[in-house]
This record gives sequence, structure tokens and C-alpha cells, in this order.
Amino acid sequence: MSEVLRFEAFSSTVEPEFWSGLAHHKLHSARLDTARAQVRGEFGSGRRHTVRSNNPNESSTQSAAVPARLRVSQAAWDAAGDGKPELPHQPGTVSVGGYLHNTNTIEEFKKFDKAELLRTAGAEILDAIRSGRATQTPAQLWPFLLLSFADLKKYHFYHWFAFPAVTADPPDTVADAPVPISSFVARQSDLELLLDAVAGADAGAQGAFVARYRPDAPDQPWQVGTLGEWGAVYGSGSADDGSVALLGFVDPSSHLTRPGWPLRNLLTWLRHCHPRVEQVKVLCFRDAALGKAPGQQFESIVVSINVTAAARLTSSCQVSGWERNDKQKLVPRIVNLSSTMDPVRLAESALDLNLQLMRWRLAPSIDLAKIAGTRALLIGAGTLGAYTARALLAWGVRTLTFVDSGRVSFSNPARQPLYDFSDSLDGGKPKAAAAASSMRKIFPNVSAQGVQMSIPMPGHSVSASEIDSTREAVGRLDSLVASHDVVFLLTDSRESRWLPTLLGTLHRKIVICVALGFDSFVAMRHGIYAHNDDAGLAADSDAARLGCYFCNDVVAPTDSLSDRTLDQQCTVTRPGLAPIASGTAVELLTTVLQHPQGGLAPAPAPEGGDDDASVFGTPEHQIRGYLVGFRQHAIVGQASKLCTACSPCVVNAYRQHGFDFLLRAFNNTLVAEDAPHCAAHGVEAPANYSYLETLTGLAALHRQTDSMLEDIEWSGSDDEFEAV
Repeated sequence: MSEVLRFEAFSSTVEPEFWSGLAHHKLHSARLDTARAQVRGEFGSGRRHTVRSNNPNESSTQSAAVPARLRVSQAAWDAAGDGKPELPHQPGTVSVGGYLHNTNTIEEFKKFDKAELLRTAGAEILDAIRSGRATQTPAQLWPFLLLSFADLKKYHFYHWFAFPAVTADPPDTVADAPVPISSFVARQSDLELLLDAVAGADAGAQGAFVARYRPDAPDQPWQVGTLGEWGAVYGSGSADDGSVALLGFVDPSSHLTRPGWPLRNLLTWLRHCHPRVEQVKVLCFRDAALGKAPGQQFESIVVSINVTAAARLTSSCQVSGWERNDKQKLVPRIVNLSSTMDPVRLAESALDLNLQLMRWRLAPSIDLAKIAGTRALLIGAGTLGAYTARALLAWGVRTLTFVDSGRVSFSNPARQPLYDFSDSLDGGKPKAAAAASSMRKIFPNVSAQGVQMSIPMPGHSVSASEIDSTREAVGRLDSLVASHDVVFLLTDSRESRWLPTLLGTLHRKIVICVALGFDSFVAMRHGIYAHNDDAGLAADSDAARLGCYFCNDVVAPTDSLSDRTLDQQCTVTRPGLAPIASGTAVELLTTVLQHPQGGLAPAPAPEGGDDDASVFGTPEHQIRGYLVGFRQHAIVGQASKLCTACSPCVVNAYRQHGFDFLLRAFNNTLVAEDAPHCAAHGVEAPANYSYLETLTGLAALHRQTDSMLEDIEWSGSDDEFEAV
């Protein structure tokens, strides 16, 4: 009775980079989609390894078999999918396609119908054989399956490989004992000529071929062709000239007598495509990677096989192939990459995970890259600055710059989450630098900088000795605003917001302003000029532009910090208010960034109906919240032509006079060149009005109002009312 033909099964080898590719695929491409995805792998010709004896007194060596490996690497993703190239061909390797079935839960992974998965793969292999596709592309005989579940919170990857093989029942049998290729050929030189013949026909890259060996033709003993050239090369098998026909394949096995797993489906191809072949000699080609160096050991073998005819099979599609573990048990495997990955990279992946999950169901069209690439300038590193920074980081913003002049005090750590007790010792660390350092500790990949500087303010006079340092501060702040995409105004006084508002207007930046009361807050975005060039702004520029923080004020900002009691010197608010206001401001920013018009987005129409403009709808202009009654209102305010911070006359004055204009605003002084403008408004001197009020026309408005009040005749007296 003939011996049943046995095969050396595949073992999977997965490079760690592949699992990173799986994580990226899950987050950015598949999301909740469990449809199979194409990947690629490769196997090479099997070679035995030379092993030295463990006995130190012996110098003998012996050859040892190594498992037949199918390797999957990061390149599996680069070469997967329709229209993409296969893996770059390496000598002695065969590129094969595979199908990834990635589940959404561990329960789904465990309950997956693995038998049905194999049956489906087997049916596709038979279809490729019957249609002729496998004859043209033999790699279609050897697809692999990968069932997986990626736990991206822990970086655990549960997986199970299968190498589907359509089995024969009754099985194929061994007709003659396998012989080494060196014993099969007539001359040693024929071995090197075999390498040339296989390489010349590109049979090694295809993985399967037909060959005819003519021992009586020393100059050209080998004829090699593709499976499609069966008739020309193999013919009827036997020949009168003494030549021998063979069916060959690149064999990943290094076992002395057992051929590799790919032969199973190759024999299935043979029994269906050439049913008259009852016995075949198979060249298990294991020397594809050899060069022509002298003295090399050839390890290929030739096996004679009795082929079971397709008509005798008890089942036309009996499939096996799930990978066994080292103990030969059918169980899945787990890869834990958390301990081997860079902790910083793990932190970045975890942050991206939370954001990418939004795109799975809730907000598929959100542009996370636009948010992550936003450069944020935070003017103020106190309670509002700390909470705003944390919310920006949670959204994936990677570039943050803090500006603050203060130091961490003992009262700060309890209310401001970027500081701890040690930051307040020894006089306190500079807030801006401490905040940036804390952000880097929270997330090492954030680019966080701290700038310690005082912002020049209207109503805070600049002495002659301070002019140079003030000029330097203005220039530095101007550069910071110009180099960032969004400016958050988070300071605790009105006047400290004036210069950043002016610079944000000049550079057409998104400006988000947050201010707190005791139990109320406002979070608002400033309007942006549609055009702002060196020619200056007309008085009626962008009539529909949204207003800034100062547009509703009828007085210019002035010194609000001097002569204040203790409760006025500190920001006294209900402790839960700052995180609410900061979170609202950051969500307002993300809504602006997702809108097609960005910072130029209009406020929502009163009648509604335009919330489909972007994934988060149309951004509000102002959000005012109140803890009393837990109320919140959205308000729209248009820009004022008399605004002391963003009106055309202020922007033009700064563009024309630069620091000299700012110095007049800081010191509240008029110079001779201001006289024509003052005269136009009927003002001869500052009197009770500030420089900015005079420049913008607010002073004239006040005078007109006072004049109108003087002209009102009040009738009646208190005597006309009856006492109650």
C-alpha cells in the first residue's frame, strides 16, 4: 500500500510594523467596517540551517530543518488593494495575496464562523482554477486568511492565520521515495543550469512551473515554462528521448522528505486542469535563492506522486488550513506590543484613537488634520489658559504658545490644572514657562512654548525709560500673533485684550475671547476682514463683519487695575465656571475650523436652516452662559465703525504710524498731526475723553449725546406728585 503524501504546514511570521499598519487601517480606513481587506505576504524557498554541536568537545555540525514561513510585513499594506503593485520581488520569494477579516469586538472574534471562512476561500481557489486565472497567475492558488481583533487601547492584537488548502479524499500518495536533486540529475553542472532556467522563465517569481529534464543534452538539459505552457513543455509526460517531465514549485519546506503546503493546491490544479495525469514527478524547488558560488549545497528534492483523480473525490471542496501553535493545538494567538513600543508613541496613538473614533459613527467628515495642525497662541496662562490648553490638547492640537507675565502663586494650583504645589515655591515659577513644561509632561509630543512678557495696555502710561522695552514687547507680540493661526484672549482685564485684538485684526487671525464674571461668562469669536491690504481699510469695510470684544463698548479701555480692593484684584468666580467657559471657547474654535469659510463664517441665520454647512454646523458669534438657572444664549453683534480695537481707523492708524500710534494710546496723548481729525469731530483737546475715543469718534458721539440731553426740557416737579 502506498504511503499517504504528507505536507509541511505553513507557519506565520509577522513583523511588528504590520500591527502598526493594522492599527492605522482600523482607525483611518475600516473603522466599523468588517468587510475583508486585501493584504499581501510572501514565502521563500526552504533551506536547512547548519547547527554546531552543543558539546564543547565536539566540532561536528549538522543541518536542521526550519519551519516553512509565510512572512507578513509593513509592506503588506503598501502592496495591498486594487491597482496597487505586488511586493517587490526578492530572489527565491513568492508574493501571495491574503484577506484580512478584522472584527470590532473580542466576542465577534471568538464567535466568527471559521469553517465557513475556509469553505469560502476554498470555493474561490476552485473558481480560480476552473476559470484559468490560476494557470495565468499561480499565486491565486495560495491565498492566506487573517482573522484578527485589534485592542487599540492596550495594543493587544488577537489573530489567527489560515492557509486554505483543498484536500483530496482519498488522499494523494507517494509513488517513489523522495530523492535529492543532486541524485536526480546526471551531472552536477546541471544544477546550476537549473537555476538559470528557472530564473530565465520567471518561474521562481510565479511560484509554480513545468519543466523537462534531458540528461543527454549537457549544454541545455532544462526546459522550463509557466503553467500555461504545459502542452509545450510537459506534453504527455513520457518521451522517447529519455527526458523527464516535472511539475515544479517554489517549496518553502526544508523537511528532508515532506514537500511544502503550496503543493496541496497545486495538485488540486493538476487534477482539475489535466485530469489524465495519474502520476507526476514534482520538483520541490528549494534553491531559488542560491547564487553561482562554487561548493553550494543544493537542497531541492524530487517526489513521485500518485494523483487522485477529481472524479474519485468524496468531496469537491473539503478545505483545511487553520494554523496550529507550537504545541500543535488549534488556538488563536495574541501579540502584546505595549511593552515594546515607545511610550511616547503609545501616548500619541492613544490620543489619536479617541479622536479617530469620532469619525466611525458620529462625525465621519470631520477634518482632524486641520485641527491638529492649528497653531494656538494663548494670551494668559491662568485658570482660563490652563483649561483651554487641556481642551486644545484633547482635540489633538500640537502647537501651543503661552504668554503671561505672572508667576505661580500658592492659590493657583487648586484652580489651575497645569500647576502643582512645587511650582509655587521660592517665589513661584514663571507661569508661561511652567504651563508649557506641564503640557510637555502631559503629552511629550506637544510643541509647547512659554513666553514671559507684559502686554502694553491703554491707560497704562509708558515712561521715557520704558519706551525701548515696550517697543520690544510690541514687536514680539506682533510676531507671535502673525506666526499662529488662532489667538485666545484669556487675561483678567479688559485693557490687556486690546493690543492682541488689534494685532489679530491686522493679521486676519481667528481670535477667540473668553471673559468671566462671578457666575457668568462670554465666549466669542472676533470678525475678520475679508480683505486687508497695505492700501488701508475704508470706513465702510465689511459692513456685515462680526464684532470684536470691544465693539459694544462706548468707552475706550483704560486702567482697571489700579486702586482696587483685594476682591477686585483677584478673579473671583464660581470654581466650575472656568472649565465651562474654556471648553465652550475651544468647541467654538473647532466649529469655526470645520466650516468651509473658516474664520469668515457668518453667524447662524435667525431663522436657522444652515446647520448643514459643516459637520458641526455654523459657528455662533457669542455664547453667553449663566450658572444661575443654568442658562445659555447665543448672541450676534455686528462690528462697530467706532470700535477702539478693530475699526478701520484704528487699524489704518497702526499700519501708518506703528509704535508711535500705540504709544499715544498707552499714554492717552494727542499730537499736532491728530488735530485735523479731532477738529473733524469737533474736539479741540482730549478733555474728558481718551485718545482712542477721540480717534474713533466715540468722543464726538458722547458730545452729541450730552448736547441732546441738554436740549431736553423736563416738565413737572416733585410737588406735583402726591405723597404716599
